[in-house]
Amino acid sequence: MGKRVDLAALAQEEVPDFAPTIRQPAPLQEVPPPAPDGQPEVADLGESTLPLADIAPNPLNRPGAEDETDDDEFRELVDTIRTHGVLQPILVCSAEAFTSKYPDHAGAIDGASWVALIGNRRLRAAADAGLTAVPAVVNDDRITSMYEVMLVENGHRKNLSPLDEAEAMSRVLKEEHITQKELARRVGRTAMYVSQRLALLNLIPELRNAFAVGILKLELARQIGTLPEDEQQAIADAGQPYRLQPAGGVKSGVSTRRISAGTPQQAAESIRKLFTPDELAELIRLLGTRS
Repeated sequence: MGKRVDLAALAQEEVPDFAPTIRQPAPLQEVPPPAPDGQPEVADLGESTLPLADIAPNPLNRPGAEDETDDDEFRELVDTIRTHGVLQPILVCSAEAFTSKYPDHAGAIDGASWVALIGNRRLRAAADAGLTAVPAVVNDDRITSMYEVMLVENGHRKNLSPLDEAEAMSRVLKEEHITQKELARRVGRTAMYVSQRLALLNLIPELRNAFAVGILKLELARQIGTLPEDEQQAIADAGQPYRLQPAGGVKSGVSTRRISAGTPQQAAESIRKLFTPDELAELIRLLGTRS
């Protein structure tokens, strides 16, 4: 039985600035690729050394608008790997296990035997550094929580856009049948963070597109995402700059923001989502003012 995998540790991409003790690469083990028929006999093979050419990047880990390899930090990672090798193993699963779970992405595997679950950036850096093999932990069991794995990795390196992160959160909630609070605990976020990300999925298409290209900012986008579609449409119709209360007022100047107050906890969460820090401070000041 292989050793347990610490997702948070594996997700950490940074390489120490000091010169670490160089670990000599393990000799290349002949890890057989999954058989064409049926699941691999072993779900967790522990740490092995796998040919780089046999590992496909995770097709679900979609890159953002900018090439994440086009920065000084990535080039430093390439230089470090070229000198010291890959210091943290890449978490992979068999290609068959991946395509069995996500058949729509089978074409993206392109004949590889393995798929990287955590460590896609290190995988790309190893290729740029000219390596032909990398240390890897093979564990098919992790495919059952692929989107959760992506969210854990995203906590250490922003591989996902806010919308992609929200989509991943939504998938975990549906597949695992857990609460937002439990999801937040699993991925190292607050329940408020999860709630605010999920609000982005409620944006009408016009405003979602505006957010995706950077016209609509994150804080405003997640607030607008809590509004009914007709009020969102009124904001969109008013044009840029998008505001919670479009120019000219809506409903005779009445605020379009709605507070859900089923319980005190819901009311507090709703208020925090709908008002900016400055507005909250002013609201608290006014509520505390005595006549």
